[in-house]
Amino acid sequence: MIDHSGRVAAVTGSARGIGKSIARTLAASGANVAILDVNGDGAQACARELKEECSVITWAASLDISSKEQVVDVFERLTAEIGAVDILVNNAGITTNVNVITEMPMDAWDREISINLSGAFYCAKQVLPSMAERQWGRIVNISSLAGAIGGFGQCSYAAAKAGLLGLTKTIALEHARNNITANAVLPGLVNTEAAAAVPEKLRERITNTAPIRRMAEPEEIANTVSFLASAEASYINGAPIFVTAGAELFTF
Repeated sequence: MIDHSGRVAAVTGSARGIGKSIARTLAASGANVAILDVNGDGAQACARELKEECSVITWAASLDISSKEQVVDVFERLTAEIGAVDILVNNAGITTNVNVITEMPMDAWDREISINLSGAFYCAKQVLPSMAERQWGRIVNISSLAGAIGGFGQCSYAAAKAGLLGLTKTIALEHARNNITANAVLPGLVNTEAAAAVPEKLRERITNTAPIRRMAEPEEIANTVSFLASAEASYINGAPIFVTAGAELFTF
């Protein structure tokens, strides 16, 4: 069993879906968890639920990670109220910005890059100095299969998720000697509210690209994140971890 007792974990985009499952898995392993989400009410509800369910300290805040000012303020308050962050999971992102390059509005591109890439940088920048001072830290960035193979009609999403891979590797290089690891998880399609919003025929086509012929469950992503955030994963650094059941492999 992985033990995160005594650790403080911050999970962005954790009011629902993959992020909530990650927060629950970390809390169930003993971590005190900060639930950070643009949906402040949802974050508060999740924090109450996990506190009762897992008997750990929970903390919640409304956070738009594309806002540098909000990120600084929230992480300063988080640190003052429950302690310095040991585990950062950059999960927050948007998936609804779909357009081919020639039809992608420039402001839509800018918005997606700011949320899906810049937000992870802002959050990492807040926690790295303290992690380095304490000589321990784990950063897990939730990228996507699209970041490795591209995505038709997803130029901004794929570019942002690919950018997360570069950010992950750079953090790993710059902070390995501080006993800080940074890794990226690349899920395929996951059985969440966001996946349910995808038109059925398209969802079926995407699902069938995986040899196993099913979507991932949020817990399968969360279990991977929990391991990467643990002391046991100390020699995994700068790695892109595919949690796709082999969707990136050639299949008929």
